[in-house]
Amino acid sequence: MGGKAQDNMAEDLNWAVGGEAGDGIDSTGKIFAQALSRAGRHVFTSKDFASRIRGGYTSYKIRTSVEQVQSVVDRLDILVALTQRTIDENLDELHEGSAIIYDGERSWEAEIPDEMTAVDVPLKSLAEEAGGAIMRNIVALGAACEITGFDVEYLDEALEKRFGGKGSKIVDNNKAAARAGQEYVQENYDLDHLGYNIDTTDNDYVLLNGNEAIGMGALAAGCRFYAGYPITPATSIMEYLTGRIEDYGGHVVQAEDELSAINMSLGAARAGARAMTATSGAGIDLMTETFGLVATSETPLVITDVQRSGPSTGMPTKQEQGDLNMAVYGGHGEVPRFVVAPTSITECFWKTIEAFNLAEKYQTPVFLVSDLAMSVTEQTFPPEAFDMDAVEIDRGKLVDEDEVDEWLDAQGHFRAHAVTEDGVSPRAIPGTTDAAHMSTGLEHDELGRRTEEEDERVHQVDKRYRKVETAREQEDWDYREFGDPDADNLIISWGSNEGALAEALDYLEEDGIDVHVISVPYIYPRPDLTEEIEAADEAIVVECNATGQFADLIEHDVLTRVKRINKYTGVRFKADELADEITDKLSEEVPA
Repeated sequence: MGGKAQDNMAEDLNWAVGGEAGDGIDSTGKIFAQALSRAGRHVFTSKDFASRIRGGYTSYKIRTSVEQVQSVVDRLDILVALTQRTIDENLDELHEGSAIIYDGERSWEAEIPDEMTAVDVPLKSLAEEAGGAIMRNIVALGAACEITGFDVEYLDEALEKRFGGKGSKIVDNNKAAARAGQEYVQENYDLDHLGYNIDTTDNDYVLLNGNEAIGMGALAAGCRFYAGYPITPATSIMEYLTGRIEDYGGHVVQAEDELSAINMSLGAARAGARAMTATSGAGIDLMTETFGLVATSETPLVITDVQRSGPSTGMPTKQEQGDLNMAVYGGHGEVPRFVVAPTSITECFWKTIEAFNLAEKYQTPVFLVSDLAMSVTEQTFPPEAFDMDAVEIDRGKLVDEDEVDEWLDAQGHFRAHAVTEDGVSPRAIPGTTDAAHMSTGLEHDELGRRTEEEDERVHQVDKRYRKVETAREQEDWDYREFGDPDADNLIISWGSNEGALAEALDYLEEDGIDVHVISVPYIYPRPDLTEEIEAADEAIVVECNATGQFADLIEHDVLTRVKRINKYTGVRFKADELADEITDKLSEEVPA
């Protein structure tokens, strides 16, 4: 890639801390991200962590700028290295102007390339003087503040938020540790040649990750019951809701397993509550048995799958988008459903609200499909990106006592599964006068009574699938687009790849490559892209799986082959990497 994109990005700062699991890497990164956000800077984070409590390489990267950033890139300016492996793992991203903060007093001897600036800080000793060796990472943050010209007072605010509940002494000790690191670098190094100077603004930003946005969206949508079983990386949705949903009269239940979680949520939804469950990996497999019951009983339920590397146990803490076929086709028999896949953290909020509305309007399961990269990435947004006044709640054909009569049969029985033109039956919450009814996973008639009568079977199956067709016509199954809409090159994406694609455009433009990008948040039903693909000279589908599951769906729709860029290393796409991949792919022949 040439110089234009790099010049634009030179105003950004890329910082990282790395070590072993158990070294406090995650909390260190979050504190610095919060400090930068409080200083009015945009933040985009990326995490790499091992599937264990202690040991194994883990890192936390932050890209920050006064302009919004949507992706990580292959460049590191400041690296806090707690182990030699941290340097080795990030060597390809370091450059001549990079500074590496390390503790020369520790047992390992750092091997730092000559072209890098080595900043040897006695992290552990300074932390012990401030009150405890556990604060060595905070000492490193203070050192980073001095190197980058970042006001340490913003770090004070983040430390107060992080440790305020543990008492003023803990907060004061951490502040002292940060200043010890800052002062040590100030007194022992002259690093003006690096030229780093983090500008601050008066802007006010919200910093949150995808799972927090889903939890916030669920509360805004009126979710009042959540059941789940702890599993990486979905657990933080439950953690976010716990302690918050109770303020709205709701409940969180930690179930004994995933099958119990989805069935508890199903029961709450049958009782009239807006309900949700969330899981990852093998958890979605365990929930599959209940998918058909949710659909056949016509119960509105939101099922969130935060994808991770599989199959089997796979790599629980790594990125992948391999569950698409499960979301679209999972379950025995034929299960009508909707599949919604947010493409950004803000969409995690808004699409969660939409998922609850779709579930109740059409009385069907809605799969909300996210992925690990989006779930753990923390990003800044202006508060208006989550405008609660713009939230709309649609509960569909929820009947009250005044509307029951029109849905009774000749004997006065409520037709909870009435065959209707749009496929959507009336829904009455248990306890509604004159609307007592039954519902079962067995095939049933309009009253919910078990039946094997052929005509009734056909009527009910057709009715349930007619809901999907009604929604296909009535809802806006659209996509997001950016780049040049008249470009001959079309890139199609779904899920968390949108941000990297948006920033890859700068690199591609620099090389004279114009592209039209379509980012699709709806998997089933999904927009028909036939015209867009036929109008393009080249069409490429980008996704994080090995087989191209979304590309398969697109080819099924348009009856033509598309090119594919697939990444399944367990690591998300980076903007500059993706630009290179697209450039290479455009020169290849379309597969036969």
